Amino acid sequence: MALPYYDEIHWPLLNLITYRKIYSLKEAVNILAEEFGLTNKELNERVPSGVKKFYSQVSFSKMLLIRAGLIFKDIKPFTVTTKARKLLAQNPTKITKRCLDELANDTQIKAIQKEKDMVHKPLINGYKEYLNKLEKIDDSYFEFISGLILSRVYNVDFLVDVEITSRNNDGGIDGVVHLGRNEESKIYFQSKLRRGYSIGQPLVRDFSGALDGVYGTKGYFITTSNFSSNAVKYVKKLRHKKIILIDGYKLVELIFKYKLENEIKLD
Repeated sequence: MALPYYDEIHWPLLNLITYRKIYSLKEAVNILAEEFGLTNKELNERVPSGVKKFYSQVSFSKMLLIRAGLIFKDIKPFTVTTKARKLLAQNPTKITKRCLDELANDTQIKAIQKEKDMVHKPLINGYKEYLNKLEKIDDSYFEFISGLILSRVYNVDFLVDVEITSRNNDGGIDGVVHLGRNEESKIYFQSKLRRGYSIGQPLVRDFSGALDGVYGTKGYFITTSNFSSNAVKYVKKLRHKKIILIDGYKLVELIFKYKLENEIKLD
């Protein structure tokens, strides 16, 4: 018979490695050649580079199986993974390159996600720890921190261009960032220290009303907590003004992004 197609090799090779101890590619080639009933003439067919074609086919198949997460790399005897055993339990009659490519993509996605989780988990834990400290400060200091962050976001001088309004009569606005001389260049913000519950739509709506009172078109609502889904939906529907919501994790992210952790004094 003629040499098998590539897709005709993947399944027999995986099956061979599963049930027999195979220590080398040459050994696998010899056993598969017998199974396929190949002649010496067929086994001596070569690719343009001079390598025997069937050897090249088996080598390529092994590479695809490794990439698909079905065979462990650099282990002898060649050893299949749990993923391969699950696949074999389905009794497939054939394993195609397309199938192996899909398995490879799935393996790569999971590996990338695992790597992200390994990086992200300590980051999130660090954010939680810092956020817990932030929640213990008083309201006045939190307003200062909010203004300091926005001064870095807009690259302005905090002492000159940020105004913290009087707590006795702030009209629902805790501070203003002055980007220019006219009213349109003012950015307003509201700061709310919250522990254990979300900022709902009513509070955000009140801030929106406060913006109307000063003809403001852009504002930030900053909290150590999070925002309810209704609050998020509310700001998305606004047409003539923009309110940006910054929750606790985004707040800590900005603090670290602008390297403010040394300027902000926490117990």
